Amino acid sequence: MFDAENPLTQAAQEQMQSLYAAGWEAYQDTQWLRAAEIFGKALEIAESINDIRKIVLYRFWRGSSLLQAGKLRQALAVLTPTLKEGTTGGDADDIYNTLATYIEIAQDLPVNLGAIEKAFQQTESFLRNSGNLDWRHRLLLLQATLSKLRGMYPEALAAAQESWAIWQDKYPVYIADAHLNRLVEISLLLRDAQQAQMYLWEWEMDEHDTIPKTRERLSCSRQSDLARLEGRFTEAVDWARRAMLVDNSDIDTLILMVRTFLCMGDNHRARDELIRLLAHRHAETGHYRYYIRLLWGDYHLACARQAAGMPAVDDVFGLEFPPPSAIANPAATRYALARARRGYRAALKVGSWIDEKLQCSLRQNEIYERLARVEAIEHQFYSLPGRAW
Repeated sequence: MFDAENPLTQAAQEQMQSLYAAGWEAYQDTQWLRAAEIFGKALEIAESINDIRKIVLYRFWRGSSLLQAGKLRQALAVLTPTLKEGTTGGDADDIYNTLATYIEIAQDLPVNLGAIEKAFQQTESFLRNSGNLDWRHRLLLLQATLSKLRGMYPEALAAAQESWAIWQDKYPVYIADAHLNRLVEISLLLRDAQQAQMYLWEWEMDEHDTIPKTRERLSCSRQSDLARLEGRFTEAVDWARRAMLVDNSDIDTLILMVRTFLCMGDNHRARDELIRLLAHRHAETGHYRYYIRLLWGDYHLACARQAAGMPAVDDVFGLEFPPPSAIANPAATRYALARARRGYRAALKVGSWIDEKLQCSLRQNEIYERLARVEAIEHQFYSLPGRAW
């Protein structure tokens, strides 16, 4: 039984406080696995003295660190006991953070839409019953993310805007960078460059406490995306490189770098970064597995365009994909198109699975659009005199 007056308990509390400070320092520095290890040690001490409040706290921070490190299933294993024990025994803010992080992991894997929606309902109920509806901003941001993952971009933007409007810079805070990053990202998906720029300016002026490395990486990434949308490809590469300087192993940043090189027609350097990215093709996050396979197909489609003598285009933000008037190197073009098809088939397998989980057709439609671009180039072969496809 927990005894706050016991000298051994007091010593344990001091040790946990020291570990918390070290864990948070590692977390701020994006040393996710190191942070998870430190918070794990604090959790062991809390369990040894049966301090329920601290057990809930350190479960959350260890789980959050593992999530950031991409160890989704380990994170779930750490958080699940708190969910099973109900919403008593810990501080309300720590319980809420645990519930919200569970939803984030469920969306990242992803699990079935029904299970995700049930978790949303449970968390809404907890906020009402605990009288903490002013914390709802993070739940709205998670709803915006879910809508984005299902291709419901106007709904995603509405939820993200409401979330940012009611956001408060107090614990349990979800950092301003997460809100502003999502607002810019969704604006870009809606092809609203003016709105994206507005949020980027707001982001630049924001002075709330944050994780500096995360802010730099995310803001540079979204600046790169905006430059691509507006056709400023040289600037897009420069912004992507700045993001890479912050963290050259982050999966999102590697994807960004490959995309910017492809838009520039620099397939050789795109291939170098893509090879590094392929090391993450078995990531626990289903969305990463899909994006990497999609990008593999896009890389080979870009190689086919280059071999055919076509200009480079942006397969994400581009609007026009005219067929070639001639094929400069038929053999190389045909080889690259075949490899692009294989990449898209692999992406379709993962994408169809995610679409089934989330009850949408976003990724399947995306692949069919890519295949139409492949077929437009293939069709040119049929029109070449005396040459069979």
